[in-house]
Amino acid sequence: MAASVWETAAERRRELFSKGYLVVEKVVPRELCEDVLAATADFLGIVADDPASWRTRAMHGHGIVPLHHHPALWALRQWPGIHDLFRQLYDTDRLWVTMDRVSFKAPAALASEVPRMSGFHWDADPRQPRSEAGFQGLVYLRDTAPEQGAFCCLPDVYARLHEWLDDRQVKEAIEALNTGEHRVEAVGGGAGAMVIWHRHMPHSSALNHGAAPRWVQYVAMDPAGDEATREERKRLFREKRPPAWAVRQRVPGQQDPEPGPTAELTPLGRRLVGFD
Repeated sequence: MAASVWETAAERRRELFSKGYLVVEKVVPRELCEDVLAATADFLGIVADDPASWRTRAMHGHGIVPLHHHPALWALRQWPGIHDLFRQLYDTDRLWVTMDRVSFKAPAALASEVPRMSGFHWDADPRQPRSEAGFQGLVYLRDTAPEQGAFCCLPDVYARLHEWLDDRQVKEAIEALNTGEHRVEAVGGGAGAMVIWHRHMPHSSALNHGAAPRWVQYVAMDPAGDEATREERKRLFREKRPPAWAVRQRVPGQQDPEPGPTAELTPLGRRLVGFD
């Protein structure tokens, strides 16, 4: 659904809660997207438009790249259009931005064997009240077709989640998500588009059956938290360190701290980190 269809923030929130995800085109300028893409390619040691260089990264399933604090990533995070979108969804402008990563997913045809992919999952406990779970998001850095390893989800499960969970424990429910019996919806978008999904939406990403890579930056916002969390966020930014959850995942190539200059923050960026 195009951004112009929603006349009010309330309509946008209702659409997201009802459908489980939104695609909002042209949220981020292409120039910012290309800067993040260039930073990602440089980190990986590849040439963005040279297929011969992609082969070295063809086995990395979802393509998570452990890059958090490059100035290009921060320039995109503090773009006002992203804050405005999450402000409408949460009905508050007191938001903190996630210090998440980027993704490069090469075409699966380049791999000598099928890349390892994680299954469908939730970003929050699906048993908690839907109004408390919040939202997750990503920005497509280049035009991304559904068959290009795009974000994919299980909208039918989301639509009847309470009934579907019944008395299943979360581990059992995750196993039931991945039986191959559910309708899968793949969600593409243009360069600069945001895909935002409710954290109760079961999701993953598919194999890239296209001819070009999928380039993504994961970006989300949540209402500002407590003072202890604020101080930790400020430390992570100053020291260019990955969040603890990212360190625990042990993604190959993670640097702690990350090298390079500290990003410059705009007044909005300072609020999104927690300085102001």
